[in-house]
Amino acid sequence: MKDLLPIIKSLKSNLSASLLFILQVAITFTILVNAIFLAMDKRQSIGRASGLDEQNVFYIATNLPVEEDERASMLDQDLANLNALSGVEYASVSSGVPLSGWGRFLEVATEPDARYDTFSGYYGGDLNLFNAFGVKLVAGSEFSPSSELRARTDGHKVAIDIMITKSLAESLYAEQWEQVVGKTIYIDKKPQRVVGVIDKLQAAWPTWVVVEHVILGPVKEADAMVYYIIRTQPGLQSAVMESALAYLMSFHGRKIDKIETFEQVKANAYSAENAASNTLFGVIGGLLMVTALGIFGQSRYSIIKRTKLIGIRRAMGASKGQIIRYFVLENFVLCSIGIAIGIVSAIVLSNAFSNAFSLGTVPVHYMFYGTLSTIFLGQIAVLYPALKASQLSPAIATRTV
Repeated sequence: MKDLLPIIKSLKSNLSASLLFILQVAITFTILVNAIFLAMDKRQSIGRASGLDEQNVFYIATNLPVEEDERASMLDQDLANLNALSGVEYASVSSGVPLSGWGRFLEVATEPDARYDTFSGYYGGDLNLFNAFGVKLVAGSEFSPSSELRARTDGHKVAIDIMITKSLAESLYAEQWEQVVGKTIYIDKKPQRVVGVIDKLQAAWPTWVVVEHVILGPVKEADAMVYYIIRTQPGLQSAVMESALAYLMSFHGRKIDKIETFEQVKANAYSAENAASNTLFGVIGGLLMVTALGIFGQSRYSIIKRTKLIGIRRAMGASKGQIIRYFVLENFVLCSIGIAIGIVSAIVLSNAFSNAFSLGTVPVHYMFYGTLSTIFLGQIAVLYPALKASQLSPAIATRTV
């Protein structure tokens, strides 16, 4: 550490260059930790579990090409025939599709006359819907056969029993979320009894802040447009899709609005987040490259400017290792000051993003790893100029500049 005092004196004599170096590191650190946090946050959103049997579930949006009073009968006929297709595990009807943008959201409260406590997505269907989605029950029980009801639309208004996701249960009852089973909660101010809790299921809107709040209701809705959710045996999805389409199109007036596997639904739902994440990683890579080149250039210029001083030190007996250590330590000092400023500005920027866009703030461990990365980057960038400086001949000291 005997080089530390000369380094500080040297930085004072080259104040403008030192400040420029520190500013570059501070800006790099500020952008780096916030960009990585935003990119990783989007990656976590994309990668979070949907709760469905993703590889084996697809949906078909189609119409019921009959008069209104005949739709319920045709719905039952469709479900019976779809369930009978070879390779089908479960076929059901749903009022919406997870992550597709098609669904409903409802107000949820624990008290009858209270303002809502939170919001939730909603899917209504027959008794097979739970198994067609492939979700997992973690508390309570599935719907009893007697709980199934019918409606033309807005089935949540007639449901008596419901199932909710664990995330919604935790929002209502915190650590005692299991106690929600058997309790009455109020859905758009209508009392409904919770019979079971699902581990995970997502609402129709992937960027919704409460996307994991979902309610299942045992109410078949025979509206003009219906969504058939079909879960197949592994490896038979393509064949079942062809069979299901062939059956549905055998009816005159039938229209297929859309048919998608859930993997396609999820890819489409997160396409914007995936593009944004890739862009951020590209920006991070470009930023690191530019910063490394900047540090390299400044270090190289600083060394060339002090060529005579380096030669004098070599003539006075300084070893190559001491020359390298001097410039490496100088780089470390400058980077440390820049990082200290960067940490403060990163926190300020993170809080600004949090207030403006309802995002989380950058965790402490991002600051720690950002510090290590920035110091490592600085050391790598200065290493070559420092090695070149150590190879200067002591005879350079006798030359004039």
